[in-house]
This record gives sequence, C-alpha cells and structure tokens, in this order.
Amino acid sequence: MKVVGLGKAGCNIANAFSKFPQYETYGIDTAKEADITIKKRKNHEDYDAHFPNLKKKLKFTGAEVLVVVCGSGEISGGSLRLLEQLQSNRLTVIYIQPDLTLGSELQKIRENVVRNVLQEYARSGLLERIYLIDNQLVEQGIGQVPIMGYHEVLNQAIVNTFHMINVFENSESVIGNFIRPSSLSRIATIGILDIEEETEKWFYSLTNSRDVVYYYGINEEELQMDGTLFANITNYVKAQVDDGLNVSYGVFKTTYDQKYCYCIKYSSMVQSYTQLLDDQDIS
Repeated sequence: MKVVGLGKAGCNIANAFSKFPQYETYGIDTAKEADITIKKRKNHEDYDAHFPNLKKKLKFTGAEVLVVVCGSGEISGGSLRLLEQLQSNRLTVIYIQPDLTLGSELQKIRENVVRNVLQEYARSGLLERIYLIDNQLVEQGIGQVPIMGYHEVLNQAIVNTFHMINVFENSESVIGNFIRPSSLSRIATIGILDIEEETEKWFYSLTNSRDVVYYYGINEEELQMDGTLFANITNYVKAQVDDGLNVSYGVFKTTYDQKYCYCIKYSSMVQSYTQLLDDQDIS
C-alpha cells in the first residue's frame, strides 16, 4: 500500500507507517525536510488554485493508496487537487480532525469544509472509504499523554490500530462471521475494545452506524486451552446487535501474549460537527 501524507500532520503519520514494510510512504509539505516539498501559498484557497502537478513524483497507478490529511492546516486546501492526480488508483483517506476548541473561526470553517467535502467524495464512490479520526478521542482512548511527544504518541496509536486491522483483513480468521459492509457505507472510524473490561474506545463519534466489525487477536495457546473464550466473544458480539445494525467478528491467531481487539464502525451518512454537538447532552 502507498501512503501519501499531505501537510505536517499527514507527513508525520505517513512517516509512522514507514516502520512497517507493507507501506511505501510519501510526505508532501512546504517544509524542506518533506519527501516532496511544494511552494508555500498565502491561504487555503491558493493551495486549491495552484496545487502543483506531482504525477512525475507519485508514479503509480492501479495501486491501493491511503491519503492522510488534517483539515485545519491551510495546505489541506490542496486535498482535492491531490486526489484528482491520484484518481487512477484505489483511494482511501484518513482524515484527522484536530481539537479546534481554541481555534479561530477561520480554522473551524476551513476544517468543516474539508471534512464534509471529503465525505461527499467518499459517498459518491470517488473514494473507497474515508476514516474519520478525532484527536481528542484518540487521547481519551489511550489514556494520559505527556506534552513531550504528544502528537507522536497519538500518531502511533492511529497507525498501529489501522495497520493491525489491515493485517487481519488480509489474513484468514480462525473463526468468525464477517459480513461485508454495505457499498453505501463508505464513512468509517476505527477503535479499540478492551476485552477484559468490555469497553469500546472509538477514535471518532460516528453517528447513524450501519455496520460494526470486531477483529480479535488471540495467541495460539489461549485459542487451544481457553474453553470460555468462544462463548465470551460471541456473547459480547451478539449483545451489540441492534435494529438496522450489522455486527460481525473474526478471531485471528497471534504470537503476542496479550489478547486484544480492534474494530471498525461504518456509516453512509456525512458526519457534521453540528450534528455531533446536537447529539450530546449538555444540560
């Protein structure tokens, strides 16, 4: 898989993917240390109007390509132009939603526009899928994070989760009942299930979910010896079934001592910031 990061955050996440041999990574930014350095523009609109032709540097076609972008940066204005140049490939986007509580109104508007437009691209079929990630929820999911190396810790959590799901999706499960998500469900997020506590920590508050998939990683000895494991897993998965929601799972053999579970949630509906606020009880 090719991973293309746009902007500082996108480049950092692409670089985090580079530790795994399954990925070929490219970082695009205005900084000199980027893999591909482009000219700095005055504003969001200028990146859209004057985004450079990078086809000679991104020489691949018919490949699986993962584009990573954060919507608050001005360079995210070039997102659609970059996707147009990569349209001969199978495109997926990881979209990072930053904490804009203290951001300017311009940053909030910019982020909202980029996030919604990319979701519409996914719904129209121009993208295979878009994964929405909220940095605040990633932090909540992994616990206390020190200031030094803050973004590196969050980025590693995102990359490790996405990578393991990708590994499982390309592996044969020991047992499971995978249900293919609806072709309309192209908006998604990822998360982690604490198996012992039976608590789910999602990286985005996805609404109107249609499909949920759980990927259990269990070591071989436990798969052979634990007679309660199958019942515990299936009972939990069955308990998540709701009207209009498809729930499926797979159990995979690992070499790790600790058992773990990653998950994906899918929706066909555009996720708006206003909708998320409306869904919260702030009384």
